[in-house]
Amino acid sequence: MSDMDGLVAFCILMENNDGILGKAPSYIQEKYEFCMRTSDPTQILDYKNKAKFDKYMELWFRDGD
Repeated sequence: MSDMDGLVAFCILMENNDGILGKAPSYIQEKYEFCMRTSDPTQILDYKNKAKFDKYMELWFRDGD
């Protein structure tokens, strides 16, 4: 997967619940590092957030666009 995959997965994680205001700096750093280092950042997402990830990728990165 690409860096964009990691960034999108990270952004999805940051929007849950109270958004960024509800996230401790240590949580943000941990999730960012995981999303940017792993070959499949979607493995950290639950079913609902994985569907959001897939929809985003389909919307913005369709084949041929």
